[in-house]
Amino acid sequence: MGEQFLRKQAHGFTHRQDAGFNRLKIPNLISSTKPEVMVREIRCELSGQVSGPEPGTKVMLHDHRGHIAVLEANRVVGAVDTAEVPALAEALQLGCGFLRAEVRQKSRVSGSFIVRLQEVP
Repeated sequence: MGEQFLRKQAHGFTHRQDAGFNRLKIPNLISSTKPEVMVREIRCELSGQVSGPEPGTKVMLHDHRGHIAVLEANRVVGAVDTAEVPALAEALQLGCGFLRAEVRQKSRVSGSFIVRLQEVP
């Protein structure tokens, strides 16, 4: 019985590790954490004299003649900033021209708001 204990200690020493070290290996620590989630937020501009949606409002992004319109209850309330349009082109094709989003922030000064894309259920 004493020889088995000494063999285990010798094995750990020759490989410069022991059971405590094996429990703390990096892959185990990474796999035990929550999965990483990336969320895309998009800047939009208000259209016309519309007051714009409030934070928490559900909206739809719709590809409409080369620009992406922001719809709230079938009413156009804004458009996606032109710099953001190329990043959404592929997602809009996969979503049949529509994407769901939620308003996260609204600027009362600049007339812009930020929407966050929602996951498909």
